[in-house]
Amino acid sequence: MKLKPECIPCILDVRRRELEMLGLEEEEASKVMVEVTKYMSKLLSTDVNVTRLASLIYRKFKELTLEDPYFCIRERALSRFNEIKDFCLRILEGFEGYKRFSEAVKLSLLGNSFDYGVAEFKPPELGSITELVSSMIIEKDQIPQLYETSKAAKIVFLLDNVEELPFDYVLLSELKRLDSKITVIAKSGTFQNDTTIDDTKKVGLHKLVDKLMDSGSDGSSIFLEEVSEEVKRDLMTSNLIIAKGMAHYEYIADTPLKTKTFFLLRAKCKVVARELGVNVGSYVVFRALP
Repeated sequence: MKLKPECIPCILDVRRRELEMLGLEEEEASKVMVEVTKYMSKLLSTDVNVTRLASLIYRKFKELTLEDPYFCIRERALSRFNEIKDFCLRILEGFEGYKRFSEAVKLSLLGNSFDYGVAEFKPPELGSITELVSSMIIEKDQIPQLYETSKAAKIVFLLDNVEELPFDYVLLSELKRLDSKITVIAKSGTFQNDTTIDDTKKVGLHKLVDKLMDSGSDGSSIFLEEVSEEVKRDLMTSNLIIAKGMAHYEYIADTPLKTKTFFLLRAKCKVVARELGVNVGSYVVFRALP
């Protein structure tokens, strides 16, 4: 997805909020924002991919601050992983077949709401999980197609935020029940609050899936010029890619892959919602074309 006017202040506002999270003195924070803005101005173009730009800006931010503003959020999310995962698994009790799979997809979609890396978006409260899933309306709903495509498939699953990891665990468990072979790809280094390979190991995800890989990059998505050769090979030889979150949509929409790809996300900003033809806050499950 190409850069839109709203994307520029959004990226900068997220950086400003991260400086608040780090608790820097006002003068130091101003210096960082000035340097980030100068750097960003050199990269701006109507042709630039928005999530590629966001990745470059965040790398500059890390270089300037030498700190992870999401460290506490990450640690809290990992500490609650088992509690949330077990709660979600109990929601699936009593369901079988397609209905069970559909509920697992909805939980995974709900998990995509727990995102502190989007400006002006407030995540829901955990206590409302059951109610939110039961009342969820999916504006682009291709769960039936995803269900049929996932049976005995060779799947690559692209993770997104660390807060949604327990919700994704539930969906991955259901994909295993469909006799799928699953490769999960997480980031090698930190990008905002996204899941890293270290995060997945801490919660034992390697015990569930067939293969757990780091991307070889700290980029927000699977930038083909950055990821490892093994990742590229798995992407191209799988039957199905399941991509969580807006960043993967923003990149893959501009870089179509030959492999059948389904996006699972909540449209948390006006730009993505407009591109998808849905309202802000809408949940979508759909296959990329062609």
